[in-house]
Formats: sequence, structure tokens, C-alpha cells
Amino acid sequence: MAALRPYLRRRAPIVGLAAVIAASARLSQPKPPAPSLEGLAGMLGAAAGGVVAPSDIAWEPSPGFLAESFFGRRILFLAAPERGKARDLYRARVRVTLGGQPLDVRALRNLTETPLGDDTGLQVRGRIAAFATVAYGKIQGITVLALDGIPARHKPAGLIDRLEVAITSYQDTGSFAGLGRTDVLFEQPVKSAGLRLAGDSLDVELGEERRLVFDPGAETLRADGGQPIAARAVPQVHPHKPLVLWAVDTVRAEVGPAPIAWLENTVFGAEDAVKRTAFRVFSRKSESALKGDPERVVAPTQLDADALAAHAGGWPPAAIPSLWQEVKAGEGEWVPVTLPWLEALPGAPRGNGKPPPYFYRTFIRPDVKRPYSEVELVAMDMRQLELGMQAGFEDPKPLTGPPGDGRLPRDKNILDRVVATFNGAFKTTHGAYGMMVDRRVLLPPVPGAASVVVTSAGDAGLGSWPRTDQIPSDIVSFRQNLDPLVEDGVANPTGRYIWGWQLSGTSVMTQRTALCVTPQGQLFYAWGKEIDGPTLGKALRQAGCSYGIHLDMNPAHCGFVFTDIIDLKARSYTLEKLDPGMQIASDKYLRWSAKDFFYVMVRDPVPRDPSGIRWQPDDGTQPQPDFVPGIFRGSLSIGNLEVALLSFEPGRVDWTVRAGSQEPAEAGGHLELDGDDAHRVLAAIGLGHTTPATRYGLSFGKQVPLPLRSAYATVVVSAGRAPRLIPSGEVPPLADGEQAVQLPLLAENGRLTARAQDHGSMQMRGALCVTPTGRVLVALANHDSSDPLAAALMRAGCQSVVSLDRGSRHAAFVHRTGTERPPVKGYETSVFFALGKPMEPHAFRWAPAGSTPSTKPTGYDYPIRKK
Repeated sequence: MAALRPYLRRRAPIVGLAAVIAASARLSQPKPPAPSLEGLAGMLGAAAGGVVAPSDIAWEPSPGFLAESFFGRRILFLAAPERGKARDLYRARVRVTLGGQPLDVRALRNLTETPLGDDTGLQVRGRIAAFATVAYGKIQGITVLALDGIPARHKPAGLIDRLEVAITSYQDTGSFAGLGRTDVLFEQPVKSAGLRLAGDSLDVELGEERRLVFDPGAETLRADGGQPIAARAVPQVHPHKPLVLWAVDTVRAEVGPAPIAWLENTVFGAEDAVKRTAFRVFSRKSESALKGDPERVVAPTQLDADALAAHAGGWPPAAIPSLWQEVKAGEGEWVPVTLPWLEALPGAPRGNGKPPPYFYRTFIRPDVKRPYSEVELVAMDMRQLELGMQAGFEDPKPLTGPPGDGRLPRDKNILDRVVATFNGAFKTTHGAYGMMVDRRVLLPPVPGAASVVVTSAGDAGLGSWPRTDQIPSDIVSFRQNLDPLVEDGVANPTGRYIWGWQLSGTSVMTQRTALCVTPQGQLFYAWGKEIDGPTLGKALRQAGCSYGIHLDMNPAHCGFVFTDIIDLKARSYTLEKLDPGMQIASDKYLRWSAKDFFYVMVRDPVPRDPSGIRWQPDDGTQPQPDFVPGIFRGSLSIGNLEVALLSFEPGRVDWTVRAGSQEPAEAGGHLELDGDDAHRVLAAIGLGHTTPATRYGLSFGKQVPLPLRSAYATVVVSAGRAPRLIPSGEVPPLADGEQAVQLPLLAENGRLTARAQDHGSMQMRGALCVTPTGRVLVALANHDSSDPLAAALMRAGCQSVVSLDRGSRHAAFVHRTGTERPPVKGYETSVFFALGKPMEPHAFRWAPAGSTPSTKPTGYDYPIRKK
């Protein structure tokens, strides 16, 4: 013992210092929370940097006494940055004493990161958790989590791939097993729903005795009672991901985009320097000789009117002039894509009358410093094609709710018509540019950003988003990225110099893609293997585009694939890349894509409405081009009565009014068609004539022979616009060139009027309406009242309906060119004449009312985020 005292005396200062440090550390720690649910909520809120309500906490099943004692028990909870703000779903491990005292929070992860979406209704039962996400006042989706991990069927087969998934799962969820996830998505977001985990299923109560039942094991969704509900269950699948892409995304999530950008800039910059040097050493001088000033090269859209007249509807596109004295074979010359397996236009004639190919392709060389650099272009005939878009299952990372499907829609009507797929735009971390798919907003729009929109009429528009975050009601989908590459003939109008993250402040040479629209309404897809952003803009200008948007960049993200799908489940399809140099997997967008993409469909010209009518092309003469029908016939049974229907598609005819010879004398002077109109007429629709008792109005612009009266409904027509139907109660002001005719109102706001139910003699009656998309529908039936006609038109999608009788009680008629009853020059009744017009492509330069051209780059390009 005596020998031990000197030993302890020498070490006493060290022991004392350790005791002081331990006591200081213990005193510096926050006071443990109260052993209660409220205390736990406070500790979780502090860990998440926000607030947590006790009712928003749910424990996962215990992993066992020892594991729970040493590592803690997993917990799910909802946390908001401030009280009353949107909540996110978090996951963590919490250690608790036997007495219920919370000790610490570990492995904290934000599972949703949706600052614009409020996660709510969290429930846990066994190994299943469920919650809903609300944004814009509606439920954007309902999410079901499998707490025991990602099912094996949703993982890739390869060992390396599964290791990648495990590491990514740990980053995202705090466990290598990850979380299985299935999102229940509605075709139209719903206002409210009740969630209940019962037994082995999730019940979703939607009111009016409507209920959805989701089986987590089978991942199936079924409706139980009430009206059918348009909803689908989308499981989150983790397919193979190239090792390089996975490594880049994984490192970027930890260190931010700057180091990755430095690496990309170094690699691509070195490749470019080597190639330029080799070209200078080994090429002939004549290969670099320009024709002149490249800024003065005439684009196809600037050719004289006679040259453009040869390209009706902009199809096929006019040849693109070269910048170079030595022109390569095929450079700028459009050639048709005639792959025999591409889907044909539905209902189009065969033989000599068949439509032209809807894809053409060419290449140009727009880089004055790199004569070897080519940009491939695909032209799409938007008379025959339509555009769709889909969000990836990782990107864009939504701020409002569940992610995208990451694959083509499983709707057979869509799959059967898909003829191409191509890449979308940048990741959310590179600017958070907006996206909405089928009216479900994933990212809100960025004012001023270059945008692709798809309207409810199936048209595709390109333009800069107006200075507002409001979404026009006619837009069903949109995607944004950066500033415009070209706008109204000006390449890079905002002067942007960063078109992708580069530390050097210049636009790096790599694969880049773009989408643009021509003044004729056709879309071009562009792919450059080695090009920078400003030069890609010059390429679009050279090709004659009026507006262009930069899409994705870098190998493995860019590609255009011609597509024919026979049976997706059986993997029966034919795929061919535009260029073998494209490094994307050909089936990437068919099965599972991490990033967003576009798909191109053959346009189905048959009208779409909720009536279930089997529309068929009418037998009479069709507007040009006749390989895309524009006038259809059908029928609908209302009780025992068969109502005949005609549909005039928007944009296929112009409408004009002519007064009948039996109208009052003051209406004379507009009795017959003349000039070119007489040769364009495709249909005449009888309206009857007014009487001294009714005095329905009639107007021809500034000439108003019969004054318009607020007691009657008014149909306003003019060249180039869909008719407008204004219900009674107002006298609409008329612009130059507009004509108006007044008629009795049969239905208003979806409800029949008293006039519709008036009974009279049995005779041929007619009714007319205009749908929200601009279709003009005409109904005819032999009956003693007009209410069946109005009912048929409302079932076909109209809210307001007028009678084709201005008071004279003439039998209704429709005379069609090319039939036994063609239109004549003049009638005793007033008539609507439908005048054929060349079909305009379904793509356009989008410029919403009140918007102004962009003059500044949009916001911050690439905010750095760390998990």
C-alpha cells in the first residue's frame, strides 16, 4: 500500500483533470426532457430544428430489448420549421430509459423534404406506416411505407447494384435495408380523405360512400363502393443504375455539386482541347472555311414567301443553310424517318392518300471553332403527333408530395400510340425548375424560366413563364429549365454564360439536348455530342426556331429513341436510338427512369369526351389535310330516342354567318358566300329566321341590322377563332371581324332551361354548343321537344346549349359538301357556314397574356444542398 501511494499521488492531477472535464461535459448537456410524450416531442423538435406535436409521433416496432437498449428504437414523426407551417416526415433512433426518460436522438433523416407539401395523418401499424401529403389545398398523394425494408422484387438483381441501393438507402433513411414505398396517386387531387390502417390493408375514405382499399403485400388498389375513383398505386422501384452515375449522385449528396462540377469541367475540357488540337494538325484549311459572317446566314423561316409556300404547314421542313464552304453530304437536308414498325396515324387512309412521315431528321454544324461538331435534329410533325411528359422517380425531387412514376403511363390508349421518347431537363438540385404532370404539381413554376407546356386541348407550347407563379387553367403539364436558348430569332437572349454547373464560368463542351418550336408550329429535338450552351442556341436559330429550351446534358442523360410497343409486360417492343453515340439505355423510359422525360404519341384525331360516343370520320369532304379527319359523326341514345351528332374539331374550320332571305329586310346584304369562301365551304347549318315576335339579334361586325338583346344567348364567330357562346343576360361587345347571331338558350351551366322542355309538333330539331376546348357540336333528332338534344350535348361535355331555331320553327338541317345534300349558295333561313382551312400543327410559341420577354437569367442556377 505504501508503494501504491506515490503512484496515485503522481497521477492525481490527471485523474482530477479528467473528472473536471467529465463534470463540465455533463453540465454542458441540455437537461433531459420530461419522461412524457410532450418531452419526447420537444427533444425531436430540437433535433429536427423545428416543432413536433405529440400527436405526430409514431414508434416503429421494437427491434428487441438489447438492440433497443444500446442503439435505440426507430421512430417516425412529423416536424415543421415553425408552428403552423408545412410538416415533413422524419425518421430517427431514440434511446429511452426503462423509466421512459428520453436520452438522445440518432440517425435523423428527413424522409420527404417537401417544403410546399404538408405531411399529415401519420399512422403506424405493425411493419406498415401511412401518411398523406397536402399541397394547394388538396391531397397530392397517400404514401405507404414498408418499415422492414425495400422488397427484394423492387431491387436490382446484381450484387453491385444491391450494394448501391443499400448505401443510398442508408443516406436517405438511416438504414441499409431502406424503406419500401408505394404512393397512391389520384388522377385529379382530392380535397379530403380519411386514412385507416386496419389489419393488413389501408382504407382510404373519400366521402359519398367512396372508399379505396390498398393491400401493401400485393401492392394492389381497389375501389370499394360508390362511384369509380381514378387512382393508381405506384410502387417505388430501384432499378439498375450505372456505377458512374450512382457514384456521382452519391458523392454530390454528401459534398455538394462544386467538386463534381470541377471534375466534369476538367475531364470534358481536356477532351475538347485534345480534339481541337488534333483537328488543327490533321485537317485541311478548306475544312475550316466559312461562307461568310455566320450571324448573317439566312434561316429557313426567313426565306421568301414563295419558298415557304412549298412547305405547307411547315412540313417537311425547309432545308437549313450551312455555315461552311465545304458542305457535308446530307448537311441541312431533311430526310424522312421511315422505320416500318412505327405506329400509323389512327384512321389515316392507306395507299396514295396516306400521310407523309411524321419524323424527319438532319444534322448541321453550328460551331465556328469546331467544324467537326455536329448537332442532330429530329423534326416532329405536330399535325400528326402530340407530346406528353413524365417525372422520374428521383427527379425532379418534388417539393409538394410524392415523386413521379418514372415510366410511361400504363394507359393502353397511350402505350399503343407512343412512337418516341426523349430526355427531360435538369435535376432539382440544379435550380428547382418547375414541373407539373397531369395537373399534379411536383415543383412550382419559376417566373421567367423557359417552359414546355401541354394544354387540355393536347397542344404543346414553348415560351417563358410569365412573372407569376400562377398556373393557367388550360395547362395540364409543364416542364421548365434555365432561360431560353433562342427567343424570337435571338440566340441566348438573356446573355446567360452558365448552361450547367461549371466552376470556370463558361459553358462546358459535352452532350447537350434541346427542344424548340418553329414559326410554322413544328417541334425540333436537338442533340449535340460536344457543344456548349450558347452554341446550341445558335444551332436552333440556324434551324429556324422561334423559341428553344435547353434540356438535359452529359452522357447517359441524353437520348432520343424511336419506339414501338406491342406488349410491355411481355417485353415485346422495338426500340432504335437516333444515334448510336447516345449512351442511354434504349428502354430507360419504358420501364423505370430516375429522371423526367418526354414521350411522343401519334395523335388520335377522334374526339375525346365523357359521353362514350363512338365517333367516326364523317362521310362528307374533310378539311385539309384530309389524312387527319376534322369532322366526325356519332349518335347517342337518350331514352328511346337516337340523337345524331356532328363534331367539328377546333382549328379545322372557320365559321361565318349568312342571313336568310326570310330575315327582315334590314338584314339583307349578307345572303351568300362569295369569293374564296364559296370554294371552302364544307357544311351549312340551318338556324331558322327571326320573326316580329322574337326579334333575335344579328350582327356583322359594325353592321348591326338586328340589334342584339340581353334576353337571348349569343354565338360569336370570327375567322381563326373558336366560336364563343355567351348565355343570356349580357350583350357581348364585338371586335373587328366578329359576327354574332342570337338563338334560344336550351341549357346553361349544365342545367336545362324551361325553353328546352317546351313541347310542340313532331319535327327535325337541332341544337348547338361549344366545348371548353373549342369543339363545335351539333345535335339533330326528330322529336316534339329539344330537351333530349340538350341532354345529349351536355353528356358530350358542354355546359351551355342553344337551339337551332331563331323563331321560325323551320326543320333543322346540316348540309355537307361531298354528300347527296351539299350546301347551296343561299338559304331562306340564316345559316352557319363551316369553311375548311389548312390544319395548323398542334405546337405553338407560348406567350401568355400580359407576359413579357425575359431579360435576365432566372434566379439561382444551382443551390448547393447537403443531406
